[in-house]
Amino acid sequence: GGVPPADVGDVTAGNASGLAVGTLAALPREPVCIGRDAGGIYSMTLICPHQGCDIGQQGSVSDRGLYCACHGSSFDIDGNVVGGPARSPLAHFALSADPAGNITVHTGTQVDSTTRLVVG
Repeated sequence: GGVPPADVGDVTAGNASGLAVGTLAALPREPVCIGRDAGGIYSMTLICPHQGCDIGQQGSVSDRGLYCACHGSSFDIDGNVVGGPARSPLAHFALSADPAGNITVHTGTQVDSTTRLVVG
């Protein structure tokens, strides 16, 4: 259970060339983050499943993980809970990229946490 992620429609997330492996960053103006690991690019909600705080506005998002300042929940860079009170992981969103490598996050479509977008 917990609070569902916000469906804010399709969100542009910059170009794949600007995403280094091992990074995770919040998108400006949207409760969404985007990251890249050895497998590819992924995106997650920044709505904390505990009580719905926006981690991007009230907390921190970095390549060390995510921290919600409302009640102290923390998550690893893949969205798994590493410290409560949150009990649910952060939802992952579907991604697509155009031929130029421009990424779109589809916040209305959740995917498995292992899903990665491989670009070029």
